[in-house]
Amino acid sequence: MSAYRLAGVLRYAAIQFVVLTPIAMVLYAGGTWFDRSTPHYQFTGNFLSDLGMTHAFSGHANYASCALFAISLATVGTSIVAFGWTWRGFAFERGRARIAGQASAVFATLSGLAFLGVAATPFDRALDAHNTFVLAGFGLLPCYVATITYAMWRNGVGGARIAANLAYLALVMGYVGLVVAGPRLDTPSGHMIQVVGQKTVAYGSMLHVVFLATTTRRALRDGSLTGERR
Repeated sequence: MSAYRLAGVLRYAAIQFVVLTPIAMVLYAGGTWFDRSTPHYQFTGNFLSDLGMTHAFSGHANYASCALFAISLATVGTSIVAFGWTWRGFAFERGRARIAGQASAVFATLSGLAFLGVAATPFDRALDAHNTFVLAGFGLLPCYVATITYAMWRNGVGGARIAANLAYLALVMGYVGLVVAGPRLDTPSGHMIQVVGQKTVAYGSMLHVVFLATTTRRALRDGSLTGERR
């Protein structure tokens, strides 16, 4: 499949994640880490991973929410893997930075596989594996963005796409700082800040994916990666 079509698939996957996760929140069976009696999903009290639990903190079955969360993540993961190997089609116009392009494909593959791992390991069934996959998925995704940004820049791509990539990397680094040096999870206020931070970077990632996929498709359609018609 061409880079143009795979960019469209990736954009669809990101939009699907943004659509399905709120539906999964509505279907969530209730309870938070600190209060198992809450009847619904709490946007500032539940992590996204809570959606993938087979049984919610309330103790009730959570299969509908779990299924939607798994589908959204599996679709994103698969699309990232497929799109990652199309770097020659949109970031290699001048034949420069081949190693960076190849590295970006490897990072995209590993990140996508990690998201598939998140989908396959419910938080309440495989906590250690789930957390490992989450860290790997969101840790490798910025590595992909950094390497593909370098390859794009070396091949004459500039403007909004490079700026958006740099802004995304700044967002991720800010979240890393929050996780490492931010408030602790074992206090209600700290837990809330970490929950909001996670959602910000997760939905920010999807927004960035939609922008990158859309602008890449436009550049490929116009016949120039620099945004100029030929």
